[in-house]
Amino acid sequence: MTLLERESQLGSLLQYADEARARSGRLVLISGEAGVGKSSLVEELQRRLSDATWAWGACDGLFTPRPLAPLHDIAHELGGALLDAVRGGAHRDLVFDAVLQTLHAADDLVVLVVEDVQWADEATLDLLRFLGRRVRTVPVLLVVTFRDDAMAPDDSLRVALGELAGQRYTRRIDLPPLSEMGVRRLAEGSSYSPAELYQLTGGNPFFVVEVLAEPGTEVPSSARDAVLARAARLSDPARVALDLASLDDWHVDAELVAEAGRVELGTFDELVSAGLLRAEGDALRFRHQLTRRAVESVVPPHRRLAGHKALLTALTTQVCDDEARLAYHAEAAGEPDLVRRYAPAAARRAAELGAHREAVAQYERALRFIPDDPRERAELYDGYADILALVDRWPAAADARQDAIAIWQELGEVRREGHDQRKLSSVMWRLCRGPESVAALARSIEVLEPLGDDIELARGLSTVAFDHWEDDPELTGSILLRAQEMAGRLGDPALRSDVLNNYAFFQFLARRDWLPPMREALAVALESGSEGQAGRAYANAYTFFAAQYRFAEGERWWRDGIAYCDERDIATFGTCLRGHRAIALLDLGRWDEASALAERVLASEASPVNLLTSQITRSLVLARRGQPGALEVLDPGVAEADNLGESEWIASTRLARAEIHWLEGRDDDALADVKVARSVMDRMGYLLDAQLSVWELRLLGEASPLSPCPGPWATSLAGDHAGAAVHWERLGCGYYSALCLYDSCDQVHLREAITRFETMGADAAAQRSRRKMKNLGHRAVPTGARASTRRHPLGLTRRENEVLLLLCEGLTNEEIAERLVLSTRTVDHHVSAVLGKLGVTSRGAAAAHARQTGLVPAAT
Repeated sequence: MTLLERESQLGSLLQYADEARARSGRLVLISGEAGVGKSSLVEELQRRLSDATWAWGACDGLFTPRPLAPLHDIAHELGGALLDAVRGGAHRDLVFDAVLQTLHAADDLVVLVVEDVQWADEATLDLLRFLGRRVRTVPVLLVVTFRDDAMAPDDSLRVALGELAGQRYTRRIDLPPLSEMGVRRLAEGSSYSPAELYQLTGGNPFFVVEVLAEPGTEVPSSARDAVLARAARLSDPARVALDLASLDDWHVDAELVAEAGRVELGTFDELVSAGLLRAEGDALRFRHQLTRRAVESVVPPHRRLAGHKALLTALTTQVCDDEARLAYHAEAAGEPDLVRRYAPAAARRAAELGAHREAVAQYERALRFIPDDPRERAELYDGYADILALVDRWPAAADARQDAIAIWQELGEVRREGHDQRKLSSVMWRLCRGPESVAALARSIEVLEPLGDDIELARGLSTVAFDHWEDDPELTGSILLRAQEMAGRLGDPALRSDVLNNYAFFQFLARRDWLPPMREALAVALESGSEGQAGRAYANAYTFFAAQYRFAEGERWWRDGIAYCDERDIATFGTCLRGHRAIALLDLGRWDEASALAERVLASEASPVNLLTSQITRSLVLARRGQPGALEVLDPGVAEADNLGESEWIASTRLARAEIHWLEGRDDDALADVKVARSVMDRMGYLLDAQLSVWELRLLGEASPLSPCPGPWATSLAGDHAGAAVHWERLGCGYYSALCLYDSCDQVHLREAITRFETMGADAAAQRSRRKMKNLGHRAVPTGARASTRRHPLGLTRRENEVLLLLCEGLTNEEIAERLVLSTRTVDHHVSAVLGKLGVTSRGAAAAHARQTGLVPAAT
């Protein structure tokens, strides 16, 4: 096919290749609709870069794929240690490292092509994330092609592409359809009207070429008809081979298909000549995925069944180790015993590689053919529930776990029942079904306690220990110590990480240094490859940092944690991290980012408990800005928190709703929520107790904290509102700083509160402040923010923007004061305000953020 209207895209690829050849690698995302010419563009690049080392891999959407299928293709082409790692079934992290080592060892440009990533398994997406973050130091051009015309809003590929596109060394190339002029050039010399052909095909090069390949026939309505017209002219053996190949894979295993169809290998020459297959080195593949799918769609049911059986027989004869492929053909061939044999093994292998969603699909395939043996059935339910827990699919996890428990009870397997009851407790907690969670945990301990040391007993004890915190914190500590000792005797690293994690929480509650045990919990999990425990450590650590407003310290845990969870498809803890990140961004005044992140979580299939932080964030952004819909977002979260029955979440959601009512001028409703929060408050929630006490002071004029309040809350409760405002400003929390000024009755403080609220777009709070000034009889109440302030993307005032520009020049506060003819103290205030609005903690970080976001020109 003539390559038309692709000069600029090809030029960009050649430029990226030159940069990669200089050991400044590039990841290039090439998108476009099916048949637009992505493969043709890359093939032309290969012709231009024939001196480079090339390796191709592709994803297939025919069946639940073998995890890392493209990497298997690439490994066979590159060979060496990478091929040994893949063939040897090495742990996924070792395989990823082998890829990177292979690229580091390259003397010249290596081009890796991964095609049709819209059908990628999660492990392959994780590999792309892994390489995308590390490509900058190797001489590699990583070309990734994908269809962008059929992705749902919550498609995992869309999420992965968004993350990859944000990497510094990622480039994006979008391939549009051909213009009418391009179609006219292709149609020259044919009997077709260019305008009619363009209207029919929409400029899709594949459709155009397939139509033009059949001169004199009726113009087909789709590429399927064009493909089938070619297939209709094949000999019988060639058609048998084509149909069988379409049932298997985009890459054609000629020897397998020949054996299954009892045809000669020479038959494939006819398929290549017909343009249905193309040679790729020593291998064959379909000319396009559309070609394979078009052929597969018309294979009659009786021949489809026989074809899958023949392929399955040939695969077992070859001693194939691809359980996913075997399970697919076994199901399609109507062989339930073989599905039961291969699907669970495929699920376990996918889980080992971090392809958890593929593992779920394989378990679901196995469960469509439930085994007769009850023990085997229970094991299947347990494995399925374990994987569902990692991908945040908790309703299904609850059903599977309860099915397993019922079987273990019938079998009299007390220990296995106890294990599953403990895990069911966690599931019910995620679903905000508090009483059921408590009951399952109690049952687990009741069953397991008489049996002595046990992994799930230790986990259960380290959870139930906190039930005693309110009355006897020392008892909580002693139970945790017992769990730690049990973990030591059992020698299970995942358990040890979990218990250390819980001990870090104990230290957090005791207002002591929780970071050392949390670091150890993470180190143990990472060293042992306990992915769920590592994700939990990252999530809890970031939660604790954010709760204590230690944003700068928590940044690395957020960055490393979200990369770890996303690369391994650990959706439960990835979602947890995103929810608490949204809360942190809300506190820092980065409301657009907070709202976008919260909306992403709310659009997912996250568990009810994982939605709470995002419901709080999104509703408060709406309410503070005076926009409608806040209660519609938050009220479901309030109900779920009540169902969960934990004081932390009841208080968190009620305090958020109290603020929404207060901003709307409904103080009685706000007070009702505050009273509910107070009724459930305990000493475990000392930070929430402090927030609640300040709201009580704001609404009632008095507060009754359960324990001494830390930080700026103590300053507010002491009546020093201006001092509390300064404290919040130093923490980077501008909104809370302005709220403290609102709590003052001083006219200057109230005017400053209004200015700050308006600057950050908190219109509802600004309006509330104006009403207070009027009620107090103050004169000259500010009417509203200047238009110039509202137009600034971060809400900086004109003066603050001037300070930012000078800060970017490297001037000290004293030098800025001299330049602007201001006092140094005034400049100090402006710098603090700028840092808060940018969500950073240092002058250098503010300058970098301003340049990255285009607020000031980049340094030259």
